[in-house]
Amino acid sequence: MFWPNLPTDFHSAAAWITMNRSSMLQEQCIIELIFQSSIYIIWKERNMIIFTSQVTPVHSVRAAVECQIRHRLLSFNPTLSLQPSLPQFFLACTRPP
Repeated sequence: MFWPNLPTDFHSAAAWITMNRSSMLQEQCIIELIFQSSIYIIWKERNMIIFTSQVTPVHSVRAAVECQIRHRLLSFNPTLSLQPSLPQFFLACTRPP
């Protein structure tokens, strides 16, 4: 795992993000995107359950989070000073070699 001692609940995760400000821009950006995207997709899923009584399988929710992160990463302007790029860094952290 790329980040040791990951928090297991919401409040711990928020505290971990603010306390572990990384000097590595890519890492900090990815952590914040994962957190934001997870919250947004879970909120959408919660509303769908409340208002339509439809439940999405966990693997579909995870895929939606990953898709949202990829789309957000692709919206950033690429800078030559960041190597690897944000999408490359994300995929290197989440996919096996």
